[in-house]
Amino acid sequence: MHPFLQVAGLTLLLMGPTSPTQPKPTPLDQWLDALASAESGNRAWVVVRDEDGGYNYGCLQFREKTFRAYVRRYNLAPGLNQDEVMGLAYNCSFQKQLAARMIRENPNNWKHWKKSVLEKVGLPPLMKGTAARTPPDLR
Repeated sequence: MHPFLQVAGLTLLLMGPTSPTQPKPTPLDQWLDALASAESGNRAWVVVRDEDGGYNYGCLQFREKTFRAYVRRYNLAPGLNQDEVMGLAYNCSFQKQLAARMIRENPNNWKHWKKSVLEKVGLPPLMKGTAARTPPDLR
């Protein structure tokens, strides 16, 4: 039996706490959001030319070579041509899923975003409190 509440002549059925439509973000999801904010202002359609002349794409500012290599490694775009694969670089959700997989596979993959991690967002949650710390030569 569900409890009812009378408010201003209305009978309301009390169902208890509402369940969110999306799962609660994990600490890694929150870290990736902070990283995307640091890298691009969390904007998907950003291309930045780096100091060395290379280009970085999307909200997590992947280099093309790195992006293609990990998409291929995890077989995330079977059947897509080269242009279609790079089109995924502008999908922030896809980039975050790819980065999460990279970090879960090897927590040291944070080094792909070394400057933002060391200067702005800190280590990913999978590394905090573990023996895997930033070596002094990477600081």
